Amino acid sequence: MRLSGRLERDTGQPRATLEPFGRVGFSRRLIPCARAKHTQAGGSMGLANEKIISQVEDLLQGRVVIPSIQRDFVWMRPDVRDLFDSLYRGYPVGALLLWKTDLTVPFKTAAVVQTDKSAHHPLYLLDGQQRLTSLAWVYRPESKADGRFIDLRFDVRTEEFVNPSAVQRKDPLLIPVSTLLQENVQFYQVLHKAGVPFDDPDFDTWTQRLQKVNNVRHHQIAVITYESDDYEEVAELFARLNKGGRRLSKGDLVYSAIAARWSDGLDTMDAFHQELQDSNFALNREAVLRLMSLLAGTGAHHIKLIGADVDEAALKEAWQATERALRFAIDFLKGECSIPRSEVLSSPNVTIVPALLLHHRDGKLRPGEAQLLRRWAYTAMAFSHYSLQVEGKLDAEARLIKAREGEGLFAELIRRASGTRSLDSALHPRDLEQKYSTHPFFKLLYIAALRGTARDWATNIAISDQPMNSGAKIEFHHVFPRARVQTTYAKEEWNSLANLGFITGQTNKMISSRLPAEYMAAIAPERLAEQWIPDDPELRSLDRFPDFLAARRRLLANVLNELLGLPTYDGQAAHRDTDELPADEEVIAEDPARPTLVGAEVQKLRTDQGVEIHVIYEGRRSSAYYDPSSRTVTIPSGPGRGEYETPSGAALAVVRALKPHVNPNRNGWSFWTVSATGQLLQSIR
Repeated sequence: MRLSGRLERDTGQPRATLEPFGRVGFSRRLIPCARAKHTQAGGSMGLANEKIISQVEDLLQGRVVIPSIQRDFVWMRPDVRDLFDSLYRGYPVGALLLWKTDLTVPFKTAAVVQTDKSAHHPLYLLDGQQRLTSLAWVYRPESKADGRFIDLRFDVRTEEFVNPSAVQRKDPLLIPVSTLLQENVQFYQVLHKAGVPFDDPDFDTWTQRLQKVNNVRHHQIAVITYESDDYEEVAELFARLNKGGRRLSKGDLVYSAIAARWSDGLDTMDAFHQELQDSNFALNREAVLRLMSLLAGTGAHHIKLIGADVDEAALKEAWQATERALRFAIDFLKGECSIPRSEVLSSPNVTIVPALLLHHRDGKLRPGEAQLLRRWAYTAMAFSHYSLQVEGKLDAEARLIKAREGEGLFAELIRRASGTRSLDSALHPRDLEQKYSTHPFFKLLYIAALRGTARDWATNIAISDQPMNSGAKIEFHHVFPRARVQTTYAKEEWNSLANLGFITGQTNKMISSRLPAEYMAAIAPERLAEQWIPDDPELRSLDRFPDFLAARRRLLANVLNELLGLPTYDGQAAHRDTDELPADEEVIAEDPARPTLVGAEVQKLRTDQGVEIHVIYEGRRSSAYYDPSSRTVTIPSGPGRGEYETPSGAALAVVRALKPHVNPNRNGWSFWTVSATGQLLQSIR
C-alpha cells in the first residue's frame, strides 16, 4: 500500500450540499417550543406560525438578510420544483430559523434583489435560505439576482410541477406558477387565455387546482426566532443545523464572516490555501485561523476574529502576518525536520508553534535553537500533543514564546509536548508493541528513513517521497509477508510497526509473498541496516518471527529516541506500564493490560473481520469490527474510517467526524455495542 494513500488530505474547503428532502416533504429539524423560552446557553427562543408568503416578502424587502456564515444558494431547478410539489400537497416543509441580535453582524448579498434596507436591525436567516430564496424567485421572477428567470410551470391536467423544455413551453396548459401565486389572480382568465372555454367539462376542476396553487401563499410555516448577542453560541447552533454532506466547521463560518467584512478576503485566503496545496503542505482552515487569531492578539480561539473590534484593517494585517509566519514554518518543517508534506504531520497544529516563534524572530534562530525546535516538533507528533485541548495549549505556548528566551523556552515547550512522560525517559521497546501504521511513531520512522537517505532494496536508489516515476513511489511493506504469517500469528504482531518497511512499489512486487530468509539474501546488508532490520539471518525464518519483532523493536525504539533527543535504551531501564496522568488535562486511560486469550463465548461472536460492533451517534449508525486478541477496532467505511489501537481511539474518530465542535473524549468500551448481543463492548472485554 502506498504511504501517500494512507494519509488523507484535508484542505478544509467546504463542499456544497443540499438540504435533504423528498416528495413527502423536507426533513428539517423543528424545534418544539410553543412559546418563548430561555435556553441554557443564555439566548431565548420563540415559535410562531406565519404565512409563508409574508416571510418571502420580508426577504425581498430586506427585513430578513443572509448572514455571512450561510453557504451560497445551492439548490437546482428540480429542488425548487419539488418544494412546490410538497407545498401544493400540504406536506410539512420544516421550520425557518431566524436570529435576532443587536450585534452588527456581517451579512452577504442574498441571491434575490432586496429592494429596501431595514432601518432597524434586520433578522438573520440561519435555516431556510434555500426554501425562501426558491419561493422568492418564483413569486417575483425579476428578483433573481443573476437575472436568469426560473420557469416553473403547473400542469393543470396532472397536478404536476414541471421545469419545461423548449417544446413544453408551447403547451398552454402548462401554466407559469409565478402567475398563479399573485394576490388577485383571476383563474377563469388564466384558463381562458390557455384556450379552455367556460363550458369545458374540466373547467371547474381545473379552476380548483389553480386555486390550490394560489393557496400556497397562505401555507403556515413554523418560524423560530432565536435571540442572542453571543456570536459563538449562534455559530454553534448554525453548525449543528448544517449536517448534510461534509459538515460546516466553525473554521468555515469564520472564513465566511471574515470575507463579508473584508472585501478581498475570501479570494486572498483561497489563493494562499491553493499555494499551500501546490507546495504539498495543505492545511485545514481551523489550524490557519488559530494562528491568525494568535497573531491578531485574540487568542487561539479563532471565533474571536469576528468580534466587533476586529475591523478590515486588523484582519488584513493579521492575515499578512499569518502568510509570512506559515511560509517560515513550512520551510523549517520541510528543510530542518525533513517533513515532506503536511499529511506526514500528526496534526496540522504542529505548524503553529514554529510559525509563531519564527514570526517573532523574523525568521532567524540562534545557534542550537533549530535542533531544539526540531526536537519539539517530533515530540509533539510522537505523543499526539494536539489531540485534546488544542486552543488552551496553543494559548499557553504563545505566552511562553513571548515571555521566555533560550534553552528555558525550548525545555518548557518540549516538556509540555511530552505529555505524561518525563523529559529524560527513553522509549522502551514495549512502547512499540501494538503500534500500527496509523500511529505517529510510524510517521516519525518514515521521516527517519528520509533523513537517513535510506535506499530501495532492489534499485539501490535513495527513496524519494514524491518521485516522478510511479513505480518508485514509496509503499510500506510487511517484512514478513501477511500471507505467510496471518494464519500462524496474531494480527497485532504481523501488522505492527516492527514488521513494516519502506520500499518502492516495484520492489514490493518483486518480493511478493516470499519470506525474508528467501529474499533478503539478495539484498545488500547496508540496505537492510538503513531500515533497522536485525542483522541476524537466523531471525528471518517463520518460526523465529516473534524474535525478529522483539529485536527490531529494540532497534526502532532507539531510532525514535534519537529523533526525540531521548537517552538510548540500553536494555537496563525499567518500563513503566502507565504514566501519572496530568491534573490539568483530560485523557482516556485504556486498560494497560496486555491481550489475553480469547474465551470461547467471544470466539463465537467473531467473523472473518472480527466481532461486529456498532454505535448510533447523532442519528447515524457506524459499524466497525473489534479484534479481541489485539483490542484494535477497524472502521471499514464512513465517519472515522481507519484502524485504531483502542476502542476509545475509534470512538474519538467517530465523534470528531460527526460532531467536531464537542469534546471528543469517549470511553470506547461503553461507546460501542456488540451487534450480535446488543450489549456494550465492555461485556466481552
